[in-house]
Parts: sequence; C-alpha cells; structure tokens
Amino acid sequence: MNQSASEITVTPARDYGNEVGQGWPVVVAPVPGELLSSWLHRLAMANGIPPQYFGRVLDVAGADWSAKLDRNLPGRVLSLLVERTRLPAEEIDGLALHRDPLARLRVRLITGSGDARTSTARVNRLQYCPACLKEDRAPFFRRGWSLATRVSCFRHGCRLRDQCPACGGGIAPARQNRLLPQHFCVWCDADLRKPTLPAEYDVQRLERLIDDLLRMHVAGHGRHGKTSLPAMLGAACFTFNRQPTSISRLPHRVRYELFRQLADGMTHVQKRSVHPAIDLWTRIARAAPKQSDLVASLSAEITSQITPGTKTRSRHPDLADLQQVIVRLHSNRRTSLATAMPAN
Repeated sequence: MNQSASEITVTPARDYGNEVGQGWPVVVAPVPGELLSSWLHRLAMANGIPPQYFGRVLDVAGADWSAKLDRNLPGRVLSLLVERTRLPAEEIDGLALHRDPLARLRVRLITGSGDARTSTARVNRLQYCPACLKEDRAPFFRRGWSLATRVSCFRHGCRLRDQCPACGGGIAPARQNRLLPQHFCVWCDADLRKPTLPAEYDVQRLERLIDDLLRMHVAGHGRHGKTSLPAMLGAACFTFNRQPTSISRLPHRVRYELFRQLADGMTHVQKRSVHPAIDLWTRIARAAPKQSDLVASLSAEITSQITPGTKTRSRHPDLADLQQVIVRLHSNRRTSLATAMPAN
C-alpha cells in the first residue's frame, strides 16, 4: 500500500492466487440485466482488488480489459470465473455481449488516454442513467445502456450520460485504482449521479418504437436471407465533425440531438450512396407518433378474441406485448383445430 497526502492506492500481492486457493473469498451475484464488466468490477472490489488490477488476476491485458471481455469472453477466462466463483457458466456467459444480434448498434468503446484533461479522454465508453445508479444498493451498469439507440432511461424519463458531469472525462470503471464504487469518476472522484435533464416526449416515443422493433427482431422475427434490422440501422451514416459516422460511434449528446431532429421531421443522414438504411430512420420516425395508439388498439382487439369481455390494461402495451398476445392466439387456434379433428 502506498500512501500520500492526496490519495491511497492499493497494489495486490503477487501471490494472491496462492493465498485464496481455488475459490475467491467473496462471490457477488450478478444483477439481472447487468453488464459483464460491471459485475467483474464489483467482484474485484468485494475481494479487495481495485478494478484496474483485476485484469491481471484474469490474465487479460490492457487498461480497458473488462470492456474487451464484454465483447469477447474467452473460454479460459470463463472457466476461471466458474472455478473461482462456483457460479454456473451459463449465468456468467449471459452477461457478455458476444454472439450478440444487436452488435452493430452497441456503443463503440473508444480507448482514450489516461488523462481526463486531454481531448482523447473525453470519449464515450459507457453511458448510464444517474437516477438508476442512485437507486441501486450497489451501483451497476446495465446491458441496455450499451445500445446506441438508447438515449434516455425508460424508468425515470431522464437523459442518459456518457461523461463525468464534473470533468467531462469518459466513463471507464476498469481504470479505477482504488476501492471505490462505480458511481465515482476515475479521473476526478466526482459523483456520477448528478441528475440529467428530462428527455423530450417525442424523443422518447421514437426511442421506444426502435426498442420494440429491436426486441421483436431478437425474438426471431427477422426475415431470413435479408439484411437484419440492427444491420440496417447501424449502416446509416450521420454527419459528425463533418465526417459520415455510424450511430454506434456518436457521443450521447449528438445521438440525442439526432433523435430530436428525426422526431421533428428533419433528416440528418449523410446521403453518400443509395442504400435502404438512408430512408429507414426517417420512416421509423414518421411512424413513431402513431405507434402507441396502433399497438394499443391491435392488442385490445386480439385480446378480446382470446378472452371476450376482458378489460385491457391501463398502460399502453408495446410491440413485445402484442407479440405475446399473437402467440397466445395462434396457440389457441391450433388447440381448437386439433380438438375438432376427427379421430382416426
């Protein structure tokens, strides 16, 4: 341990593995919806190791070691985590983003310098909802926040953030060299949970429609042999710093402004080539104002066919709700046909 007037840093012992044996002293259970890197940071701190050094324990190099594991979890690392935590391999593997049907729309984790005062450090690595982190008993980062198509929190209605509200540095918990929870900035120690502004209604409406469409795609409703919806959305280029840039490489403030312009009917697409993705964003934006009423009416109609006289729920259902209702209706029809078939 090294101590100075300004800070205390902890360096793990080289023989840590020999000291703890085959299992780690403390096992932290993942939270549903948690990102792998977030769980690894909490696991490291629970066992007395600052996240910056935990990559060495897992034999993963690099300052942003945990971000790499989010996108690519090697079998040897998974086996080590299973061995040391005694958690099921499926549970740990399910936290990662590899084999991800939405990979084209995940925010790119651009590596910057270690100095928050330089421009290269002010990049988007992770985005988050400060209200969610404030509610968490142990703050953690969600998988849903890694989507570039998410610009607000569906729970609190506020905008997400991808920078420290104090110094403007990128959110990089893997670089934390002290035993501090994930809601503290690694560059200046400021609390990341400072509230953000409410998201505009039109922006949230467009964002929810895209989220519904993506969930339907993941559920298996993509057309086989055709370009997938995530690939189409990710292929469109938007103007950023006078360069054509995909949405996954845009910082949050630019993506939020893009959603606002799309919701207002203004296009912000770089038309360098003829591609269906150029028009897709605009068509989705035009459909967003009608989406909630359409889904609600369709869901009510289908639900009434399944259980006549049933009252619809007070909240507006989304496309995923409608999808489940359709599945139930189809199942009931198959059962009715099977009952009506004469016996051989």
